[in-house]
Amino acid sequence: MGKKGFTLIELMVVIAIIGLLAVIVTNFDFNKKTDTEKRDRFVEKINSMIHSTLLNSLSGKGIKTGTTIINPTSTHIQFSTGSIGIYYYSGTTIIGTGEVIASPFFGETSFVLDSIYGRKKDSSTGSISPLPAEISFNSNNEIYFTGSDTNLPSYIGIGMSIRYHGATKILEFDRRFGKITIQ
Repeated sequence: MGKKGFTLIELMVVIAIIGLLAVIVTNFDFNKKTDTEKRDRFVEKINSMIHSTLLNSLSGKGIKTGTTIINPTSTHIQFSTGSIGIYYYSGTTIIGTGEVIASPFFGETSFVLDSIYGRKKDSSTGSISPLPAEISFNSNNEIYFTGSDTNLPSYIGIGMSIRYHGATKILEFDRRFGKITIQ
């Protein structure tokens, strides 16, 4: 009568293989993103903030902030190298704040928003200084640029360099058409 089962050596080999697989799996990060994926996430976040604010201003409906609904006369997206924020105005008074993201963006210092510039009709560009720069949408469906720089009203577009480590993209908003381009 023969015995059926595993030998001690066979069990040790199986345990060693399972242990090796466990080490490999625990060191593998399924959510690990490349530098370009992280940069693109940042670009899409800014794109989404501009696009949703544009749609909200065109809809003419109230905006929910916290537990209240407000009807702003204008909405401003403020850009600086340290933060991006959405602010709702009644005249010249801030009556609510939408989404605001501040540096370090996504909790990492490697995300950088810099080189914020304005584009003129002749395609020439100029650095916007001092910051902040704002894209403003009013209740009459008008889009204009405001901020500390006196040249802002003459620009047809605002652009910015968005980086994560060495990966860079340019996002530009054209107020004439309400169009966002990413290069």
